[in-house]
Amino acid sequence: MIKAITFDFWQTLYADSEKNWRKRQTIRVKRCHAYLNSSGYACTLADVEFGLEEAYNLVMSLWHQHKGVSVKRCLQRFSEVLELRLEEVDLDELIECLGAAFLEAPPRMIAHVKPVISRLSETYPLGIISDSALTPGSFARKLMARDGILQFFTAFTFSDETDYTKPQVVQFHSTLTELHAKPAEAVHIGDIFRTDIVGAKNAGMKAIRFSGFNKGDGDDTLSDAVVDDYRKLETAITELSI
Repeated sequence: MIKAITFDFWQTLYADSEKNWRKRQTIRVKRCHAYLNSSGYACTLADVEFGLEEAYNLVMSLWHQHKGVSVKRCLQRFSEVLELRLEEVDLDELIECLGAAFLEAPPRMIAHVKPVISRLSETYPLGIISDSALTPGSFARKLMARDGILQFFTAFTFSDETDYTKPQVVQFHSTLTELHAKPAEAVHIGDIFRTDIVGAKNAGMKAIRFSGFNKGDGDDTLSDAVVDDYRKLETAITELSI
């Protein structure tokens, strides 16, 4: 019997496109550049763009090693490559710049998520297990609150707030501890085979791959079910409970 459900964030609850990511990145560069210049740090827009690219490269390098990294550590990398002596307050303000850019150019909530999540929360405790890049988990929560779905979740595991990423089983087990459920009693929904599906199955959970947005990650050898529309999710979960 299923007693708890966890969800990935990116491309599972919210869909982001390459075009929107580039728009967000442009806003990040402009906001960070404006803050640094106003605080007396001499750098160009091109400098800031390069520094943020290096910060992103750090995230991705560690992601492939299944290691989490805080956004602050990414910005320390940013300051290192630009040879800036940033204070803690500067790092905190730059994090706010990155978060504000995320909220200005956010991913869009996938169709039918809100009503389905609302109904599921009446029966199951729900959690988020998400790998982060340069968007702090705290701002993902702010977007969820703005969109009226934050209250349906009771556990949040973002990789920028831990030392791990999916598919490390600790990401799943720690979330289930908060949800008071055993792995065999839980199902995870996500879009990426090597992180969401492999991670959930290794953790002893059931796994549903959401293929409604990320259609290119089609390895479903371990998936207990595949859904491409949230209107099919409740039926899939019910069938896994039998």
